[in-house]
This record gives sequence, C-alpha cells and structure tokens, in this order.
Amino acid sequence: MVKYSSSSKYSNYTAAIAALMVLGIGITIANSLKMLWAKVYSIVVAIALMALMLVYQRRKTFEIKFLETEILIEYPYLKTSLQIPYADLLEIHFVSVYREPDRNRIKFRMGNKIKSLRFLTVAHSDSYIEFIKWLKSKNGNVELKVIPSDHIMNHKIQDVFGFKYRKMVKKTL
Repeated sequence: MVKYSSSSKYSNYTAAIAALMVLGIGITIANSLKMLWAKVYSIVVAIALMALMLVYQRRKTFEIKFLETEILIEYPYLKTSLQIPYADLLEIHFVSVYREPDRNRIKFRMGNKIKSLRFLTVAHSDSYIEFIKWLKSKNGNVELKVIPSDHIMNHKIQDVFGFKYRKMVKKTL
C-alpha cells in the first residue's frame, strides 16, 4: 500500500524549455551565417543537442513511493525499478528555494555507494511533519535537514523533535 509518493517529473518542463532555447540559439546562429552548409550544420547540431537533452532527462525521471515496508523508485521510461529498505535511508532534506516548488532530497545506501535523488516534496506544512514522524518510525537513524535553516519547516520540526533533531558540528578555533 502506498503511504506517500512523489516524482521528479517537474524537471521535464525545465529540460523542454532548455531544449527550445538551444534550438533557438541554433536557428539564430544559422540566420547569421552566409554559407548554406554552415547553416545546415548549426541547425543539425542544435537539434542533436536538443534530442540528447530530452533523452537524458527521460532517463532521470522517476516516481518514488514510500510503501509500508520499503521505498520503491520506478523509472517509467526505462521500465525499471529500485527497492530500498528503510534501514538504508540515511538523510532526507527539505529544500525551499524562492520562486521554485519545494523539493525533497534523500540520500541512501545502495551496496557500497551512497546515492542521492531529488524530487518534489512529498507533503506540505503539517502533512510533511506527519510524513517525517512516519519515516522516523520506520528508521530512527534518518538525519533530517532543512534548507534554508531559517525556513518555517525547521521550526515545525524543532517543535516535534526538539532542538537537537539534527547533528550539529561544533567548530573550535
């Protein structure tokens, strides 16, 4: 049963806009050139770059589902999926950037490597706190981070878990 879910499909729109910009630059360069072969070459290169960008983005698109027993990551365009036990989950970040949708980033262990994924936030406001409580019940060692540190979500998490919910590195002179 899927408890929480999200995806990385938001980045498909930015990749499409970037691809159109590359095509526009290629057409602009083609219009400024005088030789026909150079015009054709610049448009072909722009179309090839655009296609590579879109193919690369499709390979990176995934859906993440937080199930009762594990985390399931499905890559719809590749027709593959990953299953991650909650014990392998290391960190979850809440990232809020001005004029951008809020995002989550998780770090997890896969074999001997540490991997990271970014996706749209699973829940907002108090629902996110419920998600964090649920996640902590699955793995109490998950490290929580909020970026920027003065975001309201940081204060909400502190209300629930106290001021020492994250590890602070003490620097001495």
